[in-house]
Order: sequence, then structure tokens, then C-alpha cells
Amino acid sequence: MDKDRKADLLQEVHDMVTGPRASAYGETAINHSRIADFWNNWLKNRSWSHHNVITPYDVAMMMALVKFARCQQQPSHDSHCDIAGYAAVAEDIYEQIMEVEDGGEDRSATQNRGTE
Repeated sequence: MDKDRKADLLQEVHDMVTGPRASAYGETAINHSRIADFWNNWLKNRSWSHHNVITPYDVAMMMALVKFARCQQQPSHDSHCDIAGYAAVAEDIYEQIMEVEDGGEDRSATQNRGTE
């Protein structure tokens, strides 16, 4: 990447984080504190996993939590669509891991829920 392209990229990023996104998401420290609170609570309170690893299912759910944190500052249609999208991704991961077929039952009610 040449110097001009780098400068253009950096200017674009600057405009994004100091422009409309800044007002939509609020102060970065506050927004990221909200996200951290959501993520910490998610990881601390998930009863289906006793391992200290973040799973693909966790990633989908936690990315949705990012959108929830943004909605605390200012709700938006885009965030609502993203939340629904991450829910669909989480369901897909859950089905792949649990091998749920067309409304069928989980392999075992005692297994961890789509996490390992």
C-alpha cells in the first residue's frame, strides 16, 4: 500500500470515528465500558459452560451484545437488524454443534448447549 492510499485510509477512519458514528455510539470509553459489562456478565453467568474459553456461540452472542450496548446510546434500525443477524448466526452454530435437525431434539439434555 503506497503512502497516499494509507493516508486516505487513515482519513476515512478518522472521519468515521469522529463523525456520525461518534454521535450515534457516544463517548468511546462509555460505549466500550457498556460492552465490557455485557461481555463480563455473559461470560460469568452462562450456566452451560464451565470452561474458560470463548466459543463460536459466545462470539455470536457477544457481538449481539455490542449492538445492544450501542442501542443504549441511540437505538437504530441497523443495530436491530444486526442483532437479528447475530441471533441467526448463533442458532446456526447451535444447530451445527448440537446436530439439531428440522426441529428435532438435542442429542442429550445433559450436554452443554452448543458451546464445546
